[in-house]
Amino acid sequence: MRKWLIILLFCLGLGLIGYPAASNVVTGWRQQGVLTAYKRQLDTASATQLKALRQALQRQTTANRTAVQDPFQSENKRFVEETPVALVAIPKINVELPVFAGTNDRILQKYAGLVRGTDSPQGKTDQHSLITAHRGLPGAQLFTDLPRLKQGDRFYLKNAYGLMTYEVTTLRTVKANARQPVTRAAGKNQVTLMTCTPYMINTHRLLVTGQRIPNDTQTIPRGRFVWDWYKIGLVVLAGLLIVVGGWAGYRRYRRSREGS
Repeated sequence: MRKWLIILLFCLGLGLIGYPAASNVVTGWRQQGVLTAYKRQLDTASATQLKALRQALQRQTTANRTAVQDPFQSENKRFVEETPVALVAIPKINVELPVFAGTNDRILQKYAGLVRGTDSPQGKTDQHSLITAHRGLPGAQLFTDLPRLKQGDRFYLKNAYGLMTYEVTTLRTVKANARQPVTRAAGKNQVTLMTCTPYMINTHRLLVTGQRIPNDTQTIPRGRFVWDWYKIGLVVLAGLLIVVGGWAGYRRYRRSREGS
């Protein structure tokens, strides 16, 4: 009975740790598929096609001129376009996500969303884009590690306007019902990344604002590996499996020696 209880507890622990890891892998495949298709579209687009994509982004900004509302509380049932408005890459936390226009559940369960009422990313002065994604979803990493960013860190956007580099200038926390969490600054092009905080409580919003700087690279730098709790759990579990397996093997070996 004791043996089966240990096996049951082990299987439960394996499931609790393994499910987020497996879900993240599946979601990562889906995200990568969208990213690959979008990058191919940008790389192979003709001058005419790039112009059409830029015009679509300009129309998006015009249509978005409305009050900014919290995307995690306000209901947004607008139609989601199939083509992302950009991709966002944050090498420090190993994140690269497609950004879609809108913030309904269909988007935020797997991707990042451009908050209505803010500018579509064009890299122009006097513009401010607000990009948001969930934190702490069991099946998707998304912006879970966004609090690791500090002033001076860089993140990147890429779309029909090319590669755009942003340097983090401010990090602040506001209440979920804050009005106009971001505003345009004269002569600057800014992008703010937003997610819920504190972790799993979500009463506030973390805002990480970056200001555009000249590109120092033509390609997005590789992401850094980040140790998350489930990754640590898998390593610990693997270590326990080795120890328990070795101990069980040693006991069996001793019994066979004693019986011979």
